[in-house]
Amino acid sequence: MTCAERRDDLLLYALDGLDEGDRREIRAHLQSGCPECAGALAEAEGVLAHLALSAAPSAPPASVKERLMKAVAAPAGTPVRFPVERTRPAAGWGRAIGAAGLAAAVTAIALLVPARRERGRLEGELALQASRIRELETGAQAASEMIRLLRSPRVEIVSLEGQASQPEAAARIFWDRSRGTWRLFASNLRSPGAGKTYELWFITADQRKVRAGTFDVDASGEGTLEAAVPPELGAIALAAVTDEPAGGVDQPTGSIHLLGKLPPPASS
Repeated sequence: MTCAERRDDLLLYALDGLDEGDRREIRAHLQSGCPECAGALAEAEGVLAHLALSAAPSAPPASVKERLMKAVAAPAGTPVRFPVERTRPAAGWGRAIGAAGLAAAVTAIALLVPARRERGRLEGELALQASRIRELETGAQAASEMIRLLRSPRVEIVSLEGQASQPEAAARIFWDRSRGTWRLFASNLRSPGAGKTYELWFITADQRKVRAGTFDVDASGEGTLEAAVPPELGAIALAAVTDEPAGGVDQPTGSIHLLGKLPPPASS
């Protein structure tokens, strides 16, 4: 929030019209030494003080003093009556302007508090809508990429089967040879546990194991990973998924949960 956007909050702060959370935020900002907001607060407090004094005092008629003196001089027990006199309010631009200013300020403040709350509600709704739009865009991009993979004649599909640790698990790798990428989609995998993750491996014909990347799974046991195939790697014979410490390792240390055999490259 900029200092210009805080001006309404500073007026409400001076009126003690903010909730505690907003008051703490304004107080912390003022304590940071911002000269612009400190000046705006002083201005708001000055306006409120002026409004409190803007109604000019009304002098009582001279007849009131005369009756009061007679009542003091009268014998004890003498009933004293003060007839009510209707007096015309003093005319003048100063009083009219002061009253109008006070009314305008009260009206503005009365409108400002609900308007500010409505603005906060609308900003929250907009943030939720923006988040939802981003989720839909991400889903649309993923769906578009999946359609491309399924249609491309240069994409090979490799199936990975669950091993003894998780026989119900399965995965597919979409190997885009033209782009040199693997796209892994895994399902029915259990959570690897606290401080651990799943790691995908390229395994060459001579049994070299090269890390492809790490991935986690959601509550339904699904996970995805996109990995670039090193062009100098040579023929890849197997793909495997193991559980490893968070962040992954350079060589596999955990159990194999998914394993699949890759087809040999097409002969030229």
